[in-house]
Amino acid sequence: MIRREWMMLGFSWPSVVIAALFVGFWVCPASALTDDDWTSCARTGGLSVDLPIRGCTAVIEAGQQMLVQLVAAYNNRGVAHRSNGDIDRAIEDYDQAIRLNPDYYVAINNRGVALMNKGELDRAIADFDRTIQLRPDYFAAFYNRAVALGRKGLFERAIADYDVIIKVDARNAIFLHERGTMKAKMGDQIGADADFRRAEALDRGSPRSAERP
Repeated sequence: MIRREWMMLGFSWPSVVIAALFVGFWVCPASALTDDDWTSCARTGGLSVDLPIRGCTAVIEAGQQMLVQLVAAYNNRGVAHRSNGDIDRAIEDYDQAIRLNPDYYVAINNRGVALMNKGELDRAIADFDRTIQLRPDYFAAFYNRAVALGRKGLFERAIADYDVIIKVDARNAIFLHERGTMKAKMGDQIGADADFRRAEALDRGSPRSAERP
């Protein structure tokens, strides 16, 4: 399930483990607004109220579409800045996207990724918390939060997040290996070894491993 979701968005697991998403957006059809739309919206004192309603609705919908574009543009430029190693400028763009749409969970998750790259783990975790609150099935945020929690030494909480993503992607060897590492750091060597064995078995069965010398 996770794998398909990410691939539709242009990435595949697990290469995107802490990577931000590009969000596709379409060109706003501002040209679709006609002079009649603007004119009828401005003239509300006529005999017919249908024309002003239709005209103003067209104007409002075009504005909403433009806002969606603007938010996506800030997010996507932030992704490009982060990929270029300019984390601070990426965060500025994510901030702008979130300012325009405070519930835009993709940009919130992406800002968390950038903050994690800077080592600001508490702020990053807060962003991942907010992303999950807004979109409980956005499993990338669970993974990102697991990574951040692990870096803070909060292994039990990290394992809980790994449990969530492994439940929906049980054949991902990397997730299993990382959860095993968290268990080992907690002193649960039996649980760690079980995860390592499952990860190794899955890795041996993958086409990529079959091609190794």
